[in-house]
Amino acid sequence: MGNKFVMVGGGSTQSPGILEVLRKRATELNLTELVLYDNDEKRVSLLGQYTEMYYKETGSKVNVSYTTNLDEAFYKADFLFLQIRPGLNKQRAIDEKICLSHGVVGQETCGIGGFSFAMRVIPAVLEIIQKVKEICPDAWILNYTNPEAILSEAIYKEFPEAKVLCICDMPISIEGAIAKYFGKEHKDLTFKYFGLNHFGWWTNIIDENGVDLLPQLRTDVLSGKIDTLLMSNEETEGDQYWIDTYRQMISLFKRFPEYFPNCYLQYYLTPDEMIEHDNVKFTRGDYVMQGREKHIFEECERVIEVGTAKDSKLHAGVHGNYIVDIAYAIIHNTRERFVVNKKNHGAISNFDPEAVVELPAYIGSSGAETINIGEIPTFQKGLMEMQKAYEQKTVETALTKSYQSAIEAVMLNKTIPNYTVGKKVLDELYTVNKEYWGVLR
Repeated sequence: MGNKFVMVGGGSTQSPGILEVLRKRATELNLTELVLYDNDEKRVSLLGQYTEMYYKETGSKVNVSYTTNLDEAFYKADFLFLQIRPGLNKQRAIDEKICLSHGVVGQETCGIGGFSFAMRVIPAVLEIIQKVKEICPDAWILNYTNPEAILSEAIYKEFPEAKVLCICDMPISIEGAIAKYFGKEHKDLTFKYFGLNHFGWWTNIIDENGVDLLPQLRTDVLSGKIDTLLMSNEETEGDQYWIDTYRQMISLFKRFPEYFPNCYLQYYLTPDEMIEHDNVKFTRGDYVMQGREKHIFEECERVIEVGTAKDSKLHAGVHGNYIVDIAYAIIHNTRERFVVNKKNHGAISNFDPEAVVELPAYIGSSGAETINIGEIPTFQKGLMEMQKAYEQKTVETALTKSYQSAIEAVMLNKTIPNYTVGKKVLDELYTVNKEYWGVLR
């Protein structure tokens, strides 16, 4: 029997890269059936028709289909790749503009834009997982949906026994850039890491000879030898947003040189510097809509119109490879090491055991076995505890629809300077998101 994979949110502009990796690695995944599912008929139809044609014309034996019928899509599924976006990038851009208009971080996972996105996406994802339990309970769900940190907290709270792995390709993208700097292959380095999603630190970078390269990286940064890292990801290479982000990450390491930071920490520790790069009239959401999104759907329409995909191709990168690598590790029980989001359960000994944390883990047929970290320092622990309280309070708000809970969540987010600003941002976001959030009481 072959494996059936379902792209949940198959109309996402992130789908093409994953679809290309699945095509290339279909044999080793024993992939025989691929379904693109989305509740947006136009988007899934365009990407579905394109993918059907592309797979067929490249000689793939995989049976490709697309649908807006969830029961049909999930029937006898083995793997579900989950990446959905209620409100699409249009709503993301609205959130970003509201935050920036009040002088606070307008980012879809880190600031209150992340709170708003979580309020839209938590109910939708929990509903999907409930359906998986009913239709294909043995299927593995690999979740790529943002904001991963908050969403993983909601998922493991509501479905503690579900076969879900919450993952993010940011750590491996940064690790790839570090490996590139040292002229090494990523597979030859062992990265030791702890934190929360988009909120973590590397403590060691061990090479194939057992040498820790972090001290050398620290010396090179503090001496001014390097001011940025070159991206190893073809999907982001040349993108000024990511160039600035990686440069700021090095700047942050220079100021807090004990451990190497995940790039998203700059939104919490240097928010004033981050918003200097932002344009309230044209945000990242606008950039994606007018760039990647426009290009992908125009290309789908062109291919469908001419009736062939022979002069077209889907581009794969880190995003696609990472999720497929994890599926491969589960199928073949490789026990390969990846960074995932799981309940702590003592891995960080001086942190809430029930909190979801982001840690290296060995992945096999039974899921993820996280690696023990031990005690973490006061600075990182303090930051994580406040951030975790914000994440947990956001989940509580999504489940209870309490306005009081919402304002408390907002005030726990480090990007919000005071109550006056927090309440204004919250109330404006609520006004434009009511159809997604529901009524707050």
